[in-house]
Amino acid sequence: MTDGALPSSASVRRRLVAATAAISTVGMIVLVVVVLLVAWGTTDHEMDQVLETRVAAVRDAAEVVAGRPAVADPDDPTFDTSNWIADPSGTLVAGPKVPSELRGVVARLAHGGDGVVEVGSWRLESAPLRPGAAVGWVVVAIDTGPYRSGLGRLIAASVVTGVVVVAGVTLLAGLIVRRALAPVAAMTATAVAWSHERPDRRFGLGAPRDEITGLAAVLDGLLDRVDRAIRAEQRLTAEVAHELRTPLTVMRGEAELGAATPRLRKAERDRFERIVAAADDMGSAMTTLLDAARGSGSTATADVGDVLAALAARGGLALPILVVPGAAGLVAAVPAEVLSRALAPLIDNAARHGRTAVRLSAERQGDRVRVTVADDGDGVPEEVGDVFEPGVRDAASEGAGLGLALARRLARSMGGDAVLVSRAPAVFGVVVPAETEVP
Repeated sequence: MTDGALPSSASVRRRLVAATAAISTVGMIVLVVVVLLVAWGTTDHEMDQVLETRVAAVRDAAEVVAGRPAVADPDDPTFDTSNWIADPSGTLVAGPKVPSELRGVVARLAHGGDGVVEVGSWRLESAPLRPGAAVGWVVVAIDTGPYRSGLGRLIAASVVTGVVVVAGVTLLAGLIVRRALAPVAAMTATAVAWSHERPDRRFGLGAPRDEITGLAAVLDGLLDRVDRAIRAEQRLTAEVAHELRTPLTVMRGEAELGAATPRLRKAERDRFERIVAAADDMGSAMTTLLDAARGSGSTATADVGDVLAALAARGGLALPILVVPGAAGLVAAVPAEVLSRALAPLIDNAARHGRTAVRLSAERQGDRVRVTVADDGDGVPEEVGDVFEPGVRDAASEGAGLGLALARRLARSMGGDAVLVSRAPAVFGVVVPAETEVP
């Protein structure tokens, strides 16, 4: 994960879209339930109205003779449907043949059951033939199938509509949030890049007018502080390197004079020559630090294969250095000395913790070149945090925890970075800009 990037699960956009989807889903469920309850009640009301109308029609078509119900016209179409008349004893005196599934309930209603009941796909109602007089009963029935099927279609349509609406709202929310937060993501990534490579750049959107310009103002303030900190660090590095040069020059001169002393024993002359070589190495390191602090050498290039070969050939390490084929022809848009100095702490660290050998490899990744340093040791323990932070080191390490921090600092001064590729096995990488036109 690069600096400034957030895990996908923590993305504000994803959380906003998920919240919108959840809220719209709950809202649509509530709306669909309310619609269905209203539709169900309306359907029952319509069926009850039909039953009442049929009861009224039967009452109009029936007569009462000597206190008993009778039908003046046996061919009256009112009785061609599911309408019946029963006398006070519950005997049906008019109406069609009762369907087998309704015989029990019709018989019960014909004995004075007053009200509405539903059996299977039928809805029935019984009422007195003459309100207030015990002269007989009216029983009417209707098939609820057409009504319930319409309600089923409404349920299906409501569910489909709810799914479409939720999907549409979620998609629209995603598009709106993505467009609204796109400037924020771009500004964040740009601020991270500027803090490493161009600390002098600013957004410069003026006084805060909304959330975006407010964020820009905050980021400009942060970049100002980062720029001041980097400049202070560069000045300190330059001053320390400059102050160390004078005593280092004296030490080198004294060692050269000692090595030139006549009749000096070979062991003592070798000792003076090692001091001279160490002084030269320290002088080269200070020159590299001064160049990095001043930002010089930005147009120089380095043959990565030659740099790795030179690093593999140097002595003084506990383990041999093996260069994996594939680095030939790779050219980095950085000074060779700075790239070498950025890799040296990683190689020293791998040589201390490895078992048999240190492996160097390089590959091109788009407009970048990544040099990898791997060892076959126990790896970097999880309890060790950011190994590139100054002072962070393994408890068993004898170092001061500054080498890897220097490697990252040098890599970033070149517009690249130093990264931990893998903890077990330990694999470190230095990523630097690649030369766009290979000579």
